[in-house]
Amino acid sequence: PRQVARAYLVLPHAVPIIVVLAATAAFALIAAGGWPGLGPFTWLLGAMFGGQLAIGAINELVDADLDAVAKPDKPIPAGLVSRRGAWLVAIGGLALMTILSLRFSRDVFLLGALGTAAGIAYSLWFKRTIWSWLPYLVALPLLPIWVWTALSQVPPGLFAIYPIGAAAVIAVQLAQSLPDIDADRRTNVRTLAVALGASRARRLCWAAMILAALLAAALAPWLTGHPAPVWIAAIVAGALVGLNALIWARAPRSGVMTCFPCLAAAAVSLGLGWAIALVSS
Repeated sequence: PRQVARAYLVLPHAVPIIVVLAATAAFALIAAGGWPGLGPFTWLLGAMFGGQLAIGAINELVDADLDAVAKPDKPIPAGLVSRRGAWLVAIGGLALMTILSLRFSRDVFLLGALGTAAGIAYSLWFKRTIWSWLPYLVALPLLPIWVWTALSQVPPGLFAIYPIGAAAVIAVQLAQSLPDIDADRRTNVRTLAVALGASRARRLCWAAMILAALLAAALAPWLTGHPAPVWIAAIVAGALVGLNALIWARAPRSGVMTCFPCLAAAAVSLGLGWAIALVSS
């Protein structure tokens, strides 16, 4: 029973869920100008959690046959989670996202559904292609816009996250793909990371995040009235890239496994810095 319970916890990808929920909580505090209230805060995090559950469970279902060859210890190939059980997790997550996002408005539900659909589309159609970064480009910058729609009014400058965030999105997607390069190559899955190769994918991952930080820092004085938070966020993002590079130099396997948390935190830092600069203007 303990192994089964752990398998269900691992199934929807715990680390990405924690990162996304932490980012959602931080954006909520900024958008509301403080504590948004227990009800709205809980509904918002619950809706995001539901969407992430669905995305993670469907990803595991789609990958189950390939994982049986390349990663037989994962929950479904190992027999700890049945396909029916994984579908129940996905359906339950979609129901949770729908019910809680509709407590705000139809627009909040539609934006949440769009982000969730992008995550599911990644698993169904994009993950095994060089276009695997495209759903990330839709979904990641959508997060703060969704939060603002739920709790406040969306400032026009928030939409600048899309062009600025493009490089960060590519960095995050490559970071998430790095641990799977060898397994993907063995199963003839041609992602962008596989096409680049491990060494070039790692360097492009770091370079793309540094580029995103530089773009944000350069554009902040033009698009916000208070650029200091963006500059601080850019420094934090650069430091996180440096931290991952240092870990990689000392222990390459640890560098691979910490790349996504470091790069995801860097992207969140840039998004938070931009959001704080907008509300401080």
